Amino acid sequence: MRFNAFAHPVIYPKSRVKNLLKTCSKHDYFLQKDGRRIVLELHTEGNSRVYQKVKGKESFFLMERHTFRYPSTRYSGSKRRFLDWIWSNLKDIRFQSVLDVFGGTASVSLLFKIHGKEVHYNDLLKFNQIIGTALVENKKTIVTAADLKNALTFDRKTYPEFIQKEFKSIFYLDNENAWLDKAITEFSQVRDKYKRAILLSALFQACLAKRPFNLFHRANLYIRTNNVHRNFGNKTTWERPFENLVSRYVSEYNKSVFDNSKKNRVIGGYNALDCPNGVDLVYLDPPYFSASSNQGANYFTFYHFLEGLANYDKWPRLLYSPRSKTKKFHEPSEIYEWVQKDRICETFEKLIARFQDNIIVLSYQSDGIPSKEEILLTLKHFKKKVKVFSKTHQYVLSPKVKEELLFVAK
Repeated sequence: MRFNAFAHPVIYPKSRVKNLLKTCSKHDYFLQKDGRRIVLELHTEGNSRVYQKVKGKESFFLMERHTFRYPSTRYSGSKRRFLDWIWSNLKDIRFQSVLDVFGGTASVSLLFKIHGKEVHYNDLLKFNQIIGTALVENKKTIVTAADLKNALTFDRKTYPEFIQKEFKSIFYLDNENAWLDKAITEFSQVRDKYKRAILLSALFQACLAKRPFNLFHRANLYIRTNNVHRNFGNKTTWERPFENLVSRYVSEYNKSVFDNSKKNRVIGGYNALDCPNGVDLVYLDPPYFSASSNQGANYFTFYHFLEGLANYDKWPRLLYSPRSKTKKFHEPSEIYEWVQKDRICETFEKLIARFQDNIIVLSYQSDGIPSKEEILLTLKHFKKKVKVFSKTHQYVLSPKVKEELLFVAK
């Protein structure tokens, strides 16, 4: 999936832009009205021309663009595959600022950033906030080859051994655990906020890539090490050295850094029901609760190891039960509102009520709790105009066809 991202504007004469437009067919561009600005994107050249009235005078801007690719992610529930579809249903809405309440790995935040919106990113998990810092807040900083080489030069006399001791034979091999202790120590000491965020984000993605099912909810290293025939899983990636994977993901993150001339920021790790507002549109992608399950998706359980890396110095004190198989740590009480069946519908109502004064865009699945009809009913209680869009899809390892829902309430 390729997109183009804004870089630095260059002013062109009106006549020059008009001549360029004459060479294009109507199928090669689209208009996007955004306040006083009209964005005209030419697909043939991969450039975007912006027409804007400034103090009553007409002027055209050619926005120099670079080829952009969303960084890959193996994060559960990521909306990366739906980004084109999401924007196709939002592009005619007039808004300047957006709050991504459940930011995750920032794919949707990047979508809004690409389209020139001021993005406020939030997520309860610290490791996700770091990813948001690398991609949403970061305007121009990248990790150079020299930066990466320095970060991967483990030249200290001694390193902590927390992961080696606490997570032996749980998620990774012994030599990989030792490498992680060294890497997180070095990466955490990088002074530049955005370089550090990119390095840590790349480390998180590398950790996911080397895990069966890309999760940490089970102590299942044996799936990697057993010498058996496999019809699933990426054995090649599992056995690839951490250094190689980190280098790959650093490159991906570097290519996703750009400045859209807005004050985008990570606002913190707020509970969704307490998240600061002050924007035009709020995007909600809450944890999914399957109707066939007794418990909702618990992202602290899924990714506690990554959250531990993000809190490496505090990790020993955060362990919930050192004797447990996966070495989880204490979860914030806010998470239970989203994972308990007897509370989930009430939590949805509170969430929608919290943002009733904003344009609300909500992603969910059709077979979840609350149901499509229940969500519609709640939205219509607070909003005058509500639309719902749907798109069928199928996950690689699942035979079931799913239906992705997008609610738009104004």
